[in-house]
Amino acid sequence: MAILLASTDFWEDMEVWSSGLQEAMPEMDVRVYPDEGDVNDIEYAVVWKHPRGILTRYPNLKAILSLGAGVDHVISDPELPDGLPIVRLVDKKLTHEMILHSLHWVLHFHSDQYLYRIQQQSREWIQQSSVQSEDRTIGIMGLGNIGKAIGDSLINLDFKVIGWGASPKSSLGEIEYYYGQEQLSGFLSQTDILINVLPLTENTKNILTKSELSYLPKGSFIINIGRGGIINENDLLFILDTGHIAAAALDVFAEEPLPENNSLWEHPSVYVTPHIAGQSNPSSAAKTIAENIRLVEKGQDPYPIYSLNSGY
Repeated sequence: MAILLASTDFWEDMEVWSSGLQEAMPEMDVRVYPDEGDVNDIEYAVVWKHPRGILTRYPNLKAILSLGAGVDHVISDPELPDGLPIVRLVDKKLTHEMILHSLHWVLHFHSDQYLYRIQQQSREWIQQSSVQSEDRTIGIMGLGNIGKAIGDSLINLDFKVIGWGASPKSSLGEIEYYYGQEQLSGFLSQTDILINVLPLTENTKNILTKSELSYLPKGSFIINIGRGGIINENDLLFILDTGHIAAAALDVFAEEPLPENNSLWEHPSVYVTPHIAGQSNPSSAAKTIAENIRLVEKGQDPYPIYSLNSGY
């Protein structure tokens, strides 16, 4: 039995991932594409932006596992084999990184750091009135494992947290929950700082246009760590230019890398980071991937499996 690691992304250090997986599963032969050996040996493919079409080469493939939380890089392969489970990565270290990234920008906006930076550039000494955390409402779109963890961390800092998702949910503790298109405007109208953690699906693509963004209170903020394409970037620029939204911290974009001629780069109210909010930790993620492979070997379902119906 063998595991194949495959990626076309230059930042993925396959040697580190290979060592991590081999340590987590010493009983398996870990190979790195294109050094695949006998294709009949490959039973698991662990991938991030793999070369398109290669997964059809392995007749004994049992599962495809993502090296990240998202799987759009997998399902966008036009030659993806049918009938195989596609396993998303839900790893405690990755979740922790997403929490830290979110907390950074929430505190940055909540404490007026974005404004003090502008004042510094013009040598202005103006103390802004502080807002108590319990008087600031954070709205999270996407209350899965990561969104819920972010919400719980913010509640521990005394922020008020509300959430929105496509369908009903229960067991969200202190998070007031809204769902469905009919409740979206009510959710947005109460949100001072919006954090998007939604996956990109047919239902979430361009879900936040000029119309929806206008429901946010004047002077609100946006943090996007879900997927690009959920917020219409042209509409966001328009809303920012009107001053209705004070600032946006964007980690994901409709096209990545963000093209050099994209206006988001130079907009004074936009903070750009290169999709680094939740980078996978090879040591921790390898153990999670190994656990899922062992579940498959026992005839059990790995977690979480990508659902074609829900789109995530």
